[in-house]
Amino acid sequence: MRYNKRFQIAMLALLLCFFSFSCISNVEEQLEELTEVSAKLSYIDEVQPILAARCLSCHSTGGSFPDISNFEKVKTHAGAIREQVVSGLMPRGAPLTKSQIKSIVDWVNAGALDN
Repeated sequence: MRYNKRFQIAMLALLLCFFSFSCISNVEEQLEELTEVSAKLSYIDEVQPILAARCLSCHSTGGSFPDISNFEKVKTHAGAIREQVVSGLMPRGAPLTKSQIKSIVDWVNAGALDN
C-alpha cells in the first residue's frame, strides 16, 4: 500500500510539473506574439492617420474634448481611445472599420509605442 501512495504522489508531482511548464510556454508564446504585433504596427504610418482623419476635428487643441493632437497626448489617453473605439462610442458619426479598430487596439495592446 505504501508503494501505491508513493506512486500517486509521484504522478501528481509529475502532472504539476507538466502543467507548470505548459503555462510558462503559453506566456512566452503570447509575449512573442505581442512583440511581433508591435514590430508590425507603426503609430506614424497606421494609427496617426486614422486619428487625424477621424478624431482631430473634435479632439485637438482648444476643443472641449480631450486633446490628442500629438503622440504624447495620444499615449496619455491610449487606453481610453482603445475602449471608445471598441465600444463604438467614438468616433461619432460613421464608425471606424474593423481594420482601423484592430490597428488601434493592437497598437495600444503592444504598448502604444512611438514607432
